[in-house]
Amino acid sequence: MEIIESLKELLGWDDPPAIPLDQRRRNAKAAIEAWLRTQTTTQYGLPPDRFAERLRTLVDSPHELRQGQYGWCLPTAFLQSVLRRFPDLVAQFGLDLYARGEGSLGDIEVTLTDAFRAFDYPGFIRSDAALPQRNRDLYLASHADWILLGAVQDATTLYPMTGSPRDPVSFSTSTLADLFDDCGLYEDVTTLSSTDKRNRQKLIEALEKSRTQDILLVGEMTRFGVDATIRHAVRLVAPPTFAAPAGGGTPTDQEAMTFQFWSWGFQPSAAEGLPFDAAQNAFTHSLTRRQFASLEIIVAEPKPI
Repeated sequence: MEIIESLKELLGWDDPPAIPLDQRRRNAKAAIEAWLRTQTTTQYGLPPDRFAERLRTLVDSPHELRQGQYGWCLPTAFLQSVLRRFPDLVAQFGLDLYARGEGSLGDIEVTLTDAFRAFDYPGFIRSDAALPQRNRDLYLASHADWILLGAVQDATTLYPMTGSPRDPVSFSTSTLADLFDDCGLYEDVTTLSSTDKRNRQKLIEALEKSRTQDILLVGEMTRFGVDATIRHAVRLVAPPTFAAPAGGGTPTDQEAMTFQFWSWGFQPSAAEGLPFDAAQNAFTHSLTRRQFASLEIIVAEPKPI
């Protein structure tokens, strides 16, 4: 990031010109191909060609990033947001992690522990008798995702990197906001105040930014777990729609908000009561405006770099 700041000063730019997303994807895939010609040693129990294949998929289809077996929804919500904006930086991060066990994502620097690098992820997944076969296959297919997310998770120190994935975990919204702040790839990161969340106009204005910025929601979501105290982090896919409560009249806190959020890469295996968009791996859900205001809301504005 220091190079970018020096270039701005030298050329008198307020901001350097942004690299188009298509170009970022081409750059990412070129880096993957160049890396694959030199990387011959298998790491993490995952052959280089399979790691590269999965990275290519994530570059083209960031909505396919999978959280997997561990309670890593916080780093997943962060990484999927960055992957959508800066696929070349995420790809290089992954290539460095695989080859050296360390890498940088913007200003976040990670060195994976020897225990993580030696962990038999495929063996662990195959030995978990409680896993349905469908889940096992998905987790094994997203071995590369586990490496990327484990590295981001390591930067938060919130959850064990290996071992039992069923231990409960709690996290604060500030931890997620800090990831966006610390990576240096975002111009501004704000957490919507309780007052602004209850103000209909300010709430609408904030959520409309999901068209160009990353909006993250954090809160108790019982749909994804039997324990109502479990908190989850998700990314808002598009601005919500509003519907007046039954009976008409002036909208109140009971006004219905219907919103779409990214589902951590997993499609429902059966009808689960929520509409699902397979193209975005996103669920649609409805809450009253009062209920929605109980969620924490992070607004992250990416830098034009």
